[in-house]
Amino acid sequence: MSITAVGFTIFFILSIISYYIIPVKFRWGYLIILSFVYIYSISVFGGLFIIFTATITYFTARLIEKSDNHKKAWLICGMALSLAVLIILKYVLGMEVFNHDVTFMGEVYAYKIFMRNFIVPAGLSYYTLQVLSYMLDVYWGRQKAETNYFKILLFTSYFPQMVQGPISKYSELAPELFKEHRLDWHNIKYGLQLMLWGFFKKLVVADRVGTYVTQIFTDNPDVPHGATVWLGFICFGVQLYCDFSGGIDIIRGVSQCFGINMKENFRQPYFSLSIGEFWRRWHISLGQWMKDYIFYPVSMSRWLGKTKKGLKKVVSRKMSNRIGMAIADVFVFIFVGVWHGLGTNYLAWGLYNGIILAISAILVDVYVVWKKKLHINDQSKGYKAFMLIRSLFLITLGWVFDCTTSMKDAFVMVYNSIRFDLTDFTCLELQHWDWFILPLGIGLVLLVDILHEKKISIRDELSKKNYWLQVAVWVLLIQAIACFVSVSFAGGFMYANF
Repeated sequence: MSITAVGFTIFFILSIISYYIIPVKFRWGYLIILSFVYIYSISVFGGLFIIFTATITYFTARLIEKSDNHKKAWLICGMALSLAVLIILKYVLGMEVFNHDVTFMGEVYAYKIFMRNFIVPAGLSYYTLQVLSYMLDVYWGRQKAETNYFKILLFTSYFPQMVQGPISKYSELAPELFKEHRLDWHNIKYGLQLMLWGFFKKLVVADRVGTYVTQIFTDNPDVPHGATVWLGFICFGVQLYCDFSGGIDIIRGVSQCFGINMKENFRQPYFSLSIGEFWRRWHISLGQWMKDYIFYPVSMSRWLGKTKKGLKKVVSRKMSNRIGMAIADVFVFIFVGVWHGLGTNYLAWGLYNGIILAISAILVDVYVVWKKKLHINDQSKGYKAFMLIRSLFLITLGWVFDCTTSMKDAFVMVYNSIRFDLTDFTCLELQHWDWFILPLGIGLVLLVDILHEKKISIRDELSKKNYWLQVAVWVLLIQAIACFVSVSFAGGFMYANF
């Protein structure tokens, strides 16, 4: 059940009404029921794997806390079992060798459809990272082990986060899940507004731009090259941002209607002045998870400590530390690439971003010297504009790994991007309405991001205006969604499969 489907809207409305009818003390428990109804609507047997993971997580944390001499052994066992579900369902059973038709209850299904509809649970990659963080926090003494199994079950299965995150720590989400959730019309109002904005970004902008990404990279009878490739990269960047952030806005809005605030996952990433800043603004919860549970442990590991000690014999102490940081950066992005999938394009994506960050970490002092020699004021508007353009170029080029299915294809596409001739754009068939809708929709998203970058909250500012003006604005947005939804391309979310 996609969150953009009519069925989800009905489910959401009935859930909110029933949620606020039942007594307050039973509401967080009722969320478990709602979550498994939603999970079942996506994958018939997927809920069983979620229960298995939650059970392993609960007992592992309790055993770690009670144990004196075997904490690490319990941690390794718990993490191994949780990761085994992810590895088997996502990687092993996703291999081409298993790609054949499946007969189930007298019906024949394509293998991937069968796995998606019956076996693989919603949000597999997301909730797995959450439970790993919980077990590690208990092991490191940052978090007390929860004694109520059903609280761990809700933390693992809370249905809004099953779509595409955000990835939350137990210490962050638990206070929101288990506090008293009384009916608050402010939460309902703001939650619905955030949902509408998410629907606009997804259904009006992302899906419409997606038709042209498909024309360029999939339906194009000729291999795309030159300006067509770059247009495809730009369109893909717009599509992915509006699709992903739009989905996050919808589920954060849904959660806010239940009185549960989920953390922000995007913060105007296309205004970043460096690749490092971009990844601190894009999929923030994943970046924070990688920083806390991969980057820091790798940085403080014994093997990297020995490596830095050896480097001190040939370079300065500061440089050896910077090289260590660079190694950790590359390691993190390779891990993130593999988390996305086993295709060589994902590995190349990780290396691309990791190497850029590694070079930046190693050369940070060199950049300072260059700026002094060239008398560059790094606070000037001109320099910031240059850094913004440079970052946008590197980010846009990096989308090649998402637009292709292998490392080889990605390199071929990069080569094709510098081949220009007069046949560029001939594959595009831009609809008449789209000449108006796309610039207006993208412009509106850009305007809102600019205001947010200036710390201006649209919802707060609008709430201060005349009541009928507020009504008019949101009715116009609803009408825009209803009239301009891209029916021909509308579908699931790009990151829902992770």
